[in-house]
This record gives sequence, structure tokens and C-alpha cells, in this order.
Amino acid sequence: DSPWGVGFPGWHLECSTIARETLGDSIDIHAGGIDHIPVHHTNEIAQSESLTGKQFSQIWLHNNHIKVDGRKMSKSLGNIITLEDIISRGFSPMAFKLAILSKHYQTEGNFTWEILEAAQARLNHWRDYAVLRHQTHDTLEDDDDKDEQDDSVSLLAGRQALVEKLNDDLDTPGALALIDEIFSKLDHTPLDKIHRQSLVQFIDEIDEILGLDLAESTPDITDDLKRLIIQRRQARAEKNWEESDRIRDELLQAGVAVRDTPSGSIWTWK
Repeated sequence: DSPWGVGFPGWHLECSTIARETLGDSIDIHAGGIDHIPVHHTNEIAQSESLTGKQFSQIWLHNNHIKVDGRKMSKSLGNIITLEDIISRGFSPMAFKLAILSKHYQTEGNFTWEILEAAQARLNHWRDYAVLRHQTHDTLEDDDDKDEQDDSVSLLAGRQALVEKLNDDLDTPGALALIDEIFSKLDHTPLDKIHRQSLVQFIDEIDEILGLDLAESTPDITDDLKRLIIQRRQARAEKNWEESDRIRDELLQAGVAVRDTPSGSIWTWK
């Protein structure tokens, strides 16, 4: 019983109380599903603002739902997919994160294994760019070359452009497309023309904002493996293709793939 009649504390009151206890009378950002707008969040606002007389939340982020193969995810349908399920199929949790980020938070999402495969391929591609930081230098071979300087400027400008995309109502699809565009420019840039520090800063910015662990997941190779790459380069210069192939296979056994380009050999993790 209460002075106003029979009732019981609901989860609306619980959330208002926890928010006020941990964050204060007014909070910056409150997130939740779109289904919470008409009841739960409306009740939170009414309770909190009646008590404090202050605006409860400055910003509301209401995310849409994710379906599985076009159907609602539910236990009754038996189509709930856990992170353990994803990992057991050989996918990285970061690929799942990338798949989620590829849709705007207000747009209804749809999970399929094909979408996750595409996200994993995209993640692997970005990791291939991330390992280039171990194969580049802080000083360009020709600092007067405008094209190469433009590539470095593009990487640096990309950091700010990435923030601007997310400042636009968390436009994560736009941010991912921007990263694709900037990385694609490196495809046409010789290795010795890529400015290492600019690339490192751009990768760090991606990791800090999107949490994809590109740097952590792409460590440098060992000195022994580097020596093998140098030996293979020498074998190719001498047109000793048999030795070159032997070293390539040895590197593959160690989890390192080598790709030959006009500007030299580039290694990536397999």
C-alpha cells in the first residue's frame, strides 16, 4: 500500500534511481531501444524531472533492432545467435562489431552469416593495411614528391574526417566508407612513399574511436622472419625462383604471406 493506492516499484523507477545515483541529476547521453520510447523512457523522464526539476538527459540515442535472416530474434524461434556461436565458426568478434557498425544505429539491422563473412573480409583487408606500418618509414624517399605528400595529408585529414562523420548522429556507415576510401589510396602508393607516422596515427584513431584493435591484432614479425624475406628478395634478384618459392612456403608455414609488388615485397599475416 502507498498514500496513492496499491502498487509496486517498477523498473522505470529502478533505472531512474541508478542513473541519478551514479551520474547525477542530469546526464549527457541516454541510450536504449526504440521500443522504450513510449513507456520506459517517458516514465524515466517524468520521475526524474519531477524530483529534480532538471532536464533528465541532454541527448537520447534510440537504436533499432537486429533481425536474423529477416526474422525477429527470439528464444521461441530458436534463432538466437551468441558471440560464442560466432567465434566457433571462425569469425573474429571484431568482425561482428564491424558488421553492426556498418548499419546506422537508427536503422533496422539484419544479421546473416553472409553479412558477417563480408565484415570479416573487410576487417582482414584493414589489417593488411595496418601491418604496413611495420614496413614503412617516417622519412619519405623524396619529400618533394607532391603525390606522396598528398597521401600523408590524406591520412592525417582522415582522422578529423572520421570524427566529423561520427559527430553527424553517429554516422558509422559513413565512417567505415571513409576508411575504405583512405586505405584504397594506399593501393596505388609505393611502400617507400607511405609515411609511417601518418599511418600509425590513423590506425590509432580508428582503434580509439571504433575499438577494432587493428594495431593489437597486427604485431610486427620476428627478426628471423624478416631475414627470410630479405633472403627471398635476394633470391628473386638472382632469378633463383626455386629458392624464392621455398622461402615463400617457409614463411607461409609461419603464418606470413608475401606479396610481390613493383615497389617490393609486402608481407601480411595469414
